[in-house]
Amino acid sequence: MKYRVVAGIAAAAILLTGCGSLAGRHNIDSGFTYIESHDFNNAMKSFEVAREKGEDDCLIHRGKGIVYLRTGEYEKAVEELLASLAADEGIVDDMDFDTNYYLAEAYSSLGEYTKAKEVYDAILGLRNSDQNAYYLRGVAELGDGNHDAAYSDFSKAIALNARNYSLTILIYQALANYGYEEEARGILQTAMDNGSSFMSNYEKGQMAFYLGNNAEAQSYLEAARNERDQEKEPVVLLLGQTGEKQGDYNYAISVYKTFLSEVPSSAKVYNQLGMCQIRQGDYDGAVSSFEAGLSADDKEMNQALRLNEITAYEYMGEFSMAQSLMSSYLEDYPEDDAAQRENIFLSTR
Repeated sequence: MKYRVVAGIAAAAILLTGCGSLAGRHNIDSGFTYIESHDFNNAMKSFEVAREKGEDDCLIHRGKGIVYLRTGEYEKAVEELLASLAADEGIVDDMDFDTNYYLAEAYSSLGEYTKAKEVYDAILGLRNSDQNAYYLRGVAELGDGNHDAAYSDFSKAIALNARNYSLTILIYQALANYGYEEEARGILQTAMDNGSSFMSNYEKGQMAFYLGNNAEAQSYLEAARNERDQEKEPVVLLLGQTGEKQGDYNYAISVYKTFLSEVPSSAKVYNQLGMCQIRQGDYDGAVSSFEAGLSADDKEMNQALRLNEITAYEYMGEFSMAQSLMSSYLEDYPEDDAAQRENIFLSTR
């Protein structure tokens, strides 16, 4: 069956229809649990079993679409997500909007920005105060080469909640990535000027970091690191990067190690520590850091940690170990084309 997306309110009627309840769908539940833990192979197996057992078609297609999206098979993701929306027969709910967000992401990943924008148009047709949809449609506009339309959407997103500083930073990054660095910095500076009395030290540190005010960023982030109620991991990661930005890896390593002495289960900080150690030529230390990160079994970080450990062994000249680890890595992440090419290189060493 061929599916299409139509812009505007008409698209909303086609796209935004409701899936059934998750209740009583054992294999579907298992599949989504596997997705949350980034175990995509078992997630797909669960959805296949769910299909054999006659469980909810809409949710099976949705789950498979998310798996394909997260493993880089974007055309298959589009096909499954459209099939999920076509199988919907219930009333519109949050899950249906969520499925449309995944669909738009898949279109954007394929470079089909016009189709992505049509999906966001449909979402905004029913939720005209959806800040995230304005932001993401703006990103799609940038991808399509429409700067003015993108800036308009970004402005609408900010106007809906000027104190959502995380989103403001994402807008800065989107504009900067497309070459509008000066304009992007202006958005951050406006947020800083208008909201400094409302911002936490961490938020001020973020703003200062991206504005290039490194000493100011360190001052705010050091203060945030000592606040009782502040989540420490994101503060430490950004504080360490203020050192990395200046080539002061000793400072960054000290920040990371101090945190890890108190919280020895942070895979993200171990990963960043290992990368700093690679830059300093401490490859043994880097391997130890990556292995410590892997022992935390953070499913979101395991792929990066394994790949970085392979890189450390390559720098050490331990090519046989690197190739052995790469073979194991590719069994779990066969969709990583760059790793496949690197494996060919390792096989010649």
